[in-house]
Amino acid sequence: MAKEELWKLNKEKLPFGKGIAGEEVYSFHQLEELRETVRLAITQRSIASVTGQAGTGKTCGVRSVTDDLPPNKFHVLYIGQDYDGGNLCRRIAQGLGLVAKRLRSHTWMQVSQYLCDNLAEQGKQIVIVVDEAHLLSATTLEELRLLMNADFDRSSPLSIILVGQLPLRAMLKAPGFEALNQRLRYRYSLDGFTEEETAGYIKHHLRLSGLPENIFKPEAVKQIFQAARGILREINNFCLLALIRAEAAGVSHVDAKLIKEILEQRELS
Repeated sequence: MAKEELWKLNKEKLPFGKGIAGEEVYSFHQLEELRETVRLAITQRSIASVTGQAGTGKTCGVRSVTDDLPPNKFHVLYIGQDYDGGNLCRRIAQGLGLVAKRLRSHTWMQVSQYLCDNLAEQGKQIVIVVDEAHLLSATTLEELRLLMNADFDRSSPLSIILVGQLPLRAMLKAPGFEALNQRLRYRYSLDGFTEEETAGYIKHHLRLSGLPENIFKPEAVKQIFQAARGILREINNFCLLALIRAEAAGVSHVDAKLIKEILEQRELS
């Protein structure tokens, strides 16, 4: 029997990375539901929440929608990794081309006025994506809600997509958040992959990187799914490490034994 030709990793385009184009994102049932939820929120100029465990692909899913918005009609502001309300307010102002005021309350008023003027002048539709929203304070969430009010609350000057981990869901249902919770017309909670989706996802990323789709044996995929609990980021971590180990060992496939070694080593680290 002829020996199988070994593959090589392209170090400039490693598989299972974050930096892939929107059209290359692996499509599965929940992702399509999430996309439709976000599209509806944007079309209706509403607030939406997208929640789920860390690493399930929430941000990537939302980005796959906003990347498709025509830039001549939409102005998308992505606010991530900034949990201080004052900083967030200034970043929104700067993203709109404004010079932020010294006082936080004045900056919010400045942003609100700009949004109302933009709506009246039929400028680009504003879409604000707030990542890690579960870390925001109650005051900041309320300030974001107030940005939605315009024309005696008959219309909204923008869309807001709140992206966060599971605590955000509980926060929005807590006493004191009734006004924001009532305005959340669109909500979606993203779960982890099924075993079948995990297998499809792995093949998809191997194909994007020009690698054979059958590198991972079925029993190896099963172990990865069980260890990662279907969490996208963990699947990426296990798969990339397995490929690096397999290439170094000069083997053509990733089998259950190799995955077991990786998991055991991780437990000891």
